Amino acid sequence: MLFNSYVFLGVFLPAVLAGFYVLRRQAWRLVFIVLASYVFYAYEALWFPALMAGSTTISFAGGRLVAAERDPRRRKLVLAIAIAGTLSLLVFFKYAQFVAGNTSSFVSVITGRGLPSLKAFTEGIALPVGISFYTFEAISYLVDVYRGDLPVERNPLKYAFFISFFPHLIAGPIVRYGKLEPQLRRFYRLDPDLLVSGLLLFSLGLAKKVLIADQIAARTDTLLGSPGQLGLLTSWSAMVGYAFQIYFDFAGYSDMALGLARMFGIELPWNFDRPYRARSPREFWRRWHVTLSSWLRDYLYIPLGGNRKGELRRDANLLATMGLGGLWHGASFSFLFWGLWHGGLLAGHRHASRLGLRVPAVVATALTFVLVTIGWVFFRMRSPGAIRDVLDGMVGLHGVGVAPPHTLLALLTLAGALMWGVPEEWRWQLGGWGLRRVALVGVVAAVAIVFLNSTQRFIYFKF
Repeated sequence: MLFNSYVFLGVFLPAVLAGFYVLRRQAWRLVFIVLASYVFYAYEALWFPALMAGSTTISFAGGRLVAAERDPRRRKLVLAIAIAGTLSLLVFFKYAQFVAGNTSSFVSVITGRGLPSLKAFTEGIALPVGISFYTFEAISYLVDVYRGDLPVERNPLKYAFFISFFPHLIAGPIVRYGKLEPQLRRFYRLDPDLLVSGLLLFSLGLAKKVLIADQIAARTDTLLGSPGQLGLLTSWSAMVGYAFQIYFDFAGYSDMALGLARMFGIELPWNFDRPYRARSPREFWRRWHVTLSSWLRDYLYIPLGGNRKGELRRDANLLATMGLGGLWHGASFSFLFWGLWHGGLLAGHRHASRLGLRVPAVVATALTFVLVTIGWVFFRMRSPGAIRDVLDGMVGLHGVGVAPPHTLLALLTLAGALMWGVPEEWRWQLGGWGLRRVALVGVVAAVAIVFLNSTQRFIYFKF
């Protein structure tokens, strides 16, 4: 079910809010939200909840077994089995087709026949939305219990709430149980200020998605549909447009998720902080998809050795972490290259910093934005030919080209003004807004609702 849909706004959300505040006991509310979240997930496909229930059961039982085991070796083995069991679902549904297709192609080069039956078997596998997000959440829980950073959860209802809570179920933010569990202990009372704050944040996120991201997409998709015809001006306009589109699309979802959670008395972690203001690749990843970058750091980069084993190993760890982070987004070599591109930027920035190189802040911000935008080519375009066409256009090999559409330029101007002119919404003191500001947001949200019939799915639903 999409946040930007009439069925969600007009039926699901009002019914769930009403049921939540009518119930008076905390346990009943937890049961109600878990059931509502499973209904929310089943709206996409009836079999999706069974998969989420399986992942929840494996990681919950794995956490109990890890906590109960005292022998260090057996404890590590139990952790590995629990993580493997949780990951197996993600690997099968997300990467089986990718592995089978490339294996068949490799065998075909050697034998001339390939493995057509294997490829045909995996072609029918559907990717459940949100599986990457709740799998990472389950892994973080298991590792935190193993490290002793988090007491094991013995209440299956609270753990099911953690995995299934519908505001962050489909596309994050990636929540850690240690941050959520304390909020499940208190009895919520209807707080009008908190409810209004959540509605405002949700409305701002809806406007980001519908009125900015989707409107930019309508213009850039047309340009990127024929990458071989893009000149210097149109290729850069299209890719800058995509850079803003994916930000306002995903940040809009995150604002909506945080706003929804706040309506139920839950504070989710912030996920964005105007990332194109970053002055370096390192700062970019502190501002972009913050919960993913911190997850990759804590559960992949540091366990690989981090920066503790010399410069060469550190660079290898950065490339491995970002490469795997790219593959997390999708089973494609283009995502792998996108991750490696950012790994190379991070490693290169570290080496440049050691040389003492300094540039003005404006230049550093502009250079970082250009490098990130180049990286989006690998993220947006799927085939090697299309990637090459866009990159050729960006360096002028297709000529200067025609001027981009005026509406696209106007949208990019608006997006740039919001990016570099105002702070991220999560920093705004929404609770103290007066009637005029609230009314203005209401008007903007109403316009966004009118445009819902022409909106697109969130980009990160595919991951």
